[in-house]
Amino acid sequence: MKKIEKAKMFINNHLHLFQCPVCKNQFIDIKGYQLTCSNRHSFDFSKKGTLHFLLKQSQNEYDKDMLQSRRLIAQEGLWYPVLEKVISVVNNKNGVHLDVGCGEGSHLHHLIQKGLGGTNIGFDISKDAIQLAAAEYTDAFWCVADLAQSPYASNAYDTIFNILSPSNYGEFDRILKSGGQVIKVVPAEKYLIEIRNFVGKNNTPYSNKEVLDKFYQHYPQADRISISYEHNLNFTMWKHLLNMTPLSWNINDSIKEKLILEPFKKITVEMEILIGTKE
Repeated sequence: MKKIEKAKMFINNHLHLFQCPVCKNQFIDIKGYQLTCSNRHSFDFSKKGTLHFLLKQSQNEYDKDMLQSRRLIAQEGLWYPVLEKVISVVNNKNGVHLDVGCGEGSHLHHLIQKGLGGTNIGFDISKDAIQLAAAEYTDAFWCVADLAQSPYASNAYDTIFNILSPSNYGEFDRILKSGGQVIKVVPAEKYLIEIRNFVGKNNTPYSNKEVLDKFYQHYPQADRISISYEHNLNFTMWKHLLNMTPLSWNINDSIKEKLILEPFKKITVEMEILIGTKE
């Protein structure tokens, strides 16, 4: 079966998980390769088996080259220990799960490989990211969408994953079922500290305090897990890491060339996992 036909079948079986991002009404029909709401707003399926819900073109810094580097680094295991902590705190592993800002899909795919069952949907504002996700991973449904104009139904999801991506807690609470979880992963102070020090950002140490404070404002009883480890890198993965991380995007060419020619053999990964529950 073609990917576009599989996508139509998935949506037809899960219409209750979506709503029109224009008018917030229910989707009621699939005609041809268009999903239509009760007010006749329609959204196209792609040949790759994805749905495009954006109401206007988005601008982002994530080009295909960067996204491919991110996928290779992810598949090589940079974040595996973090993701294994994440899967361990999911309450309903056979529920309905939404990966918000999923990028090229590697995080959600790894969670599924580690035992996440149920219904799995990932979305990102980057069309390039979703195309890569759909081409590489067939174990989830992928959408191009904007969290600010979300196409997801109210009180329909058991788990929201928010891994290294922006948040909208009002929207999260709308989407989640009562008792549903938001699992957010954020960098801690020493995340990729070797690169930060090399490019001269050690004078302004990274702090996630503002992010943590905002999370606790919305989920005062939230749990928090800290994780820190070193990850070995070969030269190829080192180059992909530099291409992927925003820490290297705005440095001058001479510093970047020196970084490439003098690779670190290990990199520090320090993260915090925040687990909030909708009352």
